[in-house]
Amino acid sequence: MTIKTGNRPMQMHLTALCLLLAIAQPGIASDSDSHSHSHNDHQQTRYSTQENSDLAQRDHASDGEATTISAAMAARNGISTEIAGPGKIERHLQVYGRLELPPDQRVALRARFAGLVKSVRARVGQSVDKGEVLAVVESNDSLKDYAVVAPISGIIQSRQTSVGEISGNTPLFTVVDTRRLWATLQVFSSQRFEVKPGLPVHVIHNNHRHDSHIESIAPADQGEPYVIARVMLDNANGDMAPGDLVSAEIDAEIVSSPLVIKTRAIQQLDGRPVVFIQEGERYYARALEPGRTDGVHTEVLSGLDAGDRYVVDNSYLIKADIEKSAASHEH
Repeated sequence: MTIKTGNRPMQMHLTALCLLLAIAQPGIASDSDSHSHSHNDHQQTRYSTQENSDLAQRDHASDGEATTISAAMAARNGISTEIAGPGKIERHLQVYGRLELPPDQRVALRARFAGLVKSVRARVGQSVDKGEVLAVVESNDSLKDYAVVAPISGIIQSRQTSVGEISGNTPLFTVVDTRRLWATLQVFSSQRFEVKPGLPVHVIHNNHRHDSHIESIAPADQGEPYVIARVMLDNANGDMAPGDLVSAEIDAEIVSSPLVIKTRAIQQLDGRPVVFIQEGERYYARALEPGRTDGVHTEVLSGLDAGDRYVVDNSYLIKADIEKSAASHEH
C-alpha cells in the first residue's frame, strides 16, 4: 500500500512532464514555421522590390526618349507636324542655262508703204495692246494716211522713227512680249539618255522656283558638247528677263512609295535615325529605317505607320529637350 501510494505522485509527475513536452513541441514547430515564413517573406519582398526597380528602370528608359510640350509652347517654337502617308520620290538631274525670248514674241515693225511719218504715239518701254495705233504715215503713192498698229501685245523695246522722217525698210518699232520666256538648258552627253520631252522641270531664278516641263530638245550650235532642252516659263509678273541665268532640276525618275516623310524631320538620336511622334502633348522618338530620298522626301521602309503624326519643323528642339532630360537622369 505504502509503495503504491508512494509511486502515484511520481507517475503523475512523469505524466505532467510528458504533457508539457507535448505542448512545447508544437510551439517549437510554430517558431520554426514562423522563421521560415519570415525568411520567405523577406525574400519575396526583396524580389518584388527588384522587379519594381527593374520596371521603374524600363519606364525611365522609355520616358528618356519622350517629352511633353504644350500646344501653346509648340506653336511659339514653330514645331509643326504632318501625317505620314504615301508619296513620290524624285531623282533629279542638275542643269544650267539662260532665259530667252521665243522668236514669235519679238516683232520688228515696218511701214507697209514708204511715206512721211506724220505722228508717233508710242515710246520705248510703253506697254501696248495688239491692234493699238503706234504711228501714222502718209503714203508716197496714194498720199493718204494709214495707221501703223502693234502686231502683238507687249512692250516697245525700241523706236527708230520720229515725226517728219520718211519711212523705208528700217523698222519703226520693235515690240516684245515677255509674258512667257524660254529657259534654254544645256544637257550634256552623260545626261542626254535620261532627258526627253515631257519630263517635269523645276527652274530656279533668283531663289524662286518655277515648275514646268521640257517642250523640245534640239542640237546646240555646231561644236557645242551639249543639246538644248527648252522649257516654257510663265512670266506674267515680269520678274524674269531675257538673258538671265538660271539653274534647273529635271525629274529623271519619279517613284511612288506607300510611305514617305519630309527629310528634314529626321534626326539622329543615340546613333540611329528617328522621327518624333506626337500624341496629344507628348512627343516621343521612333526609330525608323529610311529608304530612297530626293532630299525633300524620304521613303520609310520600317518603323513608321501610315497615319502617324510626326514632327516636321524644328524637331531638333525636341531632340535637345530629350537629351537634356536623359543627361540629368544620369547624374
